[in-house]
Amino acid sequence: MTFHSFLHPAWALPLAFPLVLCLLLITLALHSGTTVSAQGSETVKVEGVAINGTEGSPIPASFPVSLHTIDPVAGRVATYNATTDSQGRFAFEEVSTVAGGSYVLVMDYEGMRYSELLESDDLSDPVEFAVFDITGDIGVVRVQRQAMIIADVDEQNREIQALEVLSLQNGSDRTLLPELTNITNPADINFLRFSLPAGATELSVQSSLPGGDTIPMGTGFAVTAPVPPGDHEVTYTYRFPYEGDAATFNQRLIQGAEEYQVLAPASLSQMQVSPLEPRPRVDVGGVSYLVWEAEQVPPGQGVVLHFSRLPQPTLTQRVVTYVTSLELWLTTIPVVLALALVALLLWAWFRAPRSGRRALVVDTVGQSRRQSLVQAVAVLDERYEGGRVADEEYGPRRQELLEQLRQLTPPAGG
Repeated sequence: MTFHSFLHPAWALPLAFPLVLCLLLITLALHSGTTVSAQGSETVKVEGVAINGTEGSPIPASFPVSLHTIDPVAGRVATYNATTDSQGRFAFEEVSTVAGGSYVLVMDYEGMRYSELLESDDLSDPVEFAVFDITGDIGVVRVQRQAMIIADVDEQNREIQALEVLSLQNGSDRTLLPELTNITNPADINFLRFSLPAGATELSVQSSLPGGDTIPMGTGFAVTAPVPPGDHEVTYTYRFPYEGDAATFNQRLIQGAEEYQVLAPASLSQMQVSPLEPRPRVDVGGVSYLVWEAEQVPPGQGVVLHFSRLPQPTLTQRVVTYVTSLELWLTTIPVVLALALVALLLWAWFRAPRSGRRALVVDTVGQSRRQSLVQAVAVLDERYEGGRVADEEYGPRRQELLEQLRQLTPPAGG
């Protein structure tokens, strides 16, 4: 097995996007409650048969079937309806052809919507449309391969950007249909779940699975899409921080994995990933990758990944990060200013008459503290407007600074 062969299904993932677009247009047409007539110079009869791919299950007789034709130029959707007979056969009469158009068969069966994208050249040939009985047993799904690919390491901010690629297979003859409403304990959860490192942000998920949502769950997230028989792909990206030169990630692998890999560009040659076993480097698109691997990981057992010897920021990067940090402007600089003002105060103390020393101390300390607070508010506002301070931190911190400033501001006429 090579890294190239493993990533090939993920590269094919965008091929599912036209189908997603078609289904989106279909949904809009169905919700509008109207059927749009397609404009075509020719018509064709589309025939097919619906079969039940679950062994021993009945033929899907007397079920409605729809054919949606999409005109990508005019943005129109035409819908044709039929019903399966006792043998599962169906036919659509006089379907208008659309130059460069798409044709999608849709059928609902046991709570699951099945769809099939047809090519223009296939319209004159009988179509075999497979549906399946459903199951709630997530054990029918197995992860053939999962790879965590280190896409980038930002040493200045000590942050890793990762891409995970999964190849799933439902090897049964039933569609896994997740139960989303009647969950009383963790054992009832029968949808796909994935782990994320502590502090992970910017999660983005794509898959070839039909429908479903991405929802946060525990320390990771879940995908609630049904899983029909066959092969499927899930990819997701995220960022996570590390401290010093190391990071730890409890990769739980809830569905298990026959093969689990971590890959990193060879430019990170000093990097180590334990307890995975190192494997020979692979070349992808002219880029050499380091590889670590574990095999036959049981569901839920997972592996605790320890990343070490990660890149460190240079001295210049550390100085820049420190100088531009909010902590510096809100804590260190006011302290330095306060110390300088104390030195100035001491100098003024010895020069002022004894009777005026107390008033001098009170006035100078109050004025210097007010100036520090005003400066801290200004810096906080500037960093917030620049997107470097989160809302939940900005509001309370600004209110705290303003309250301190109010207490130090003498009343009018005082």
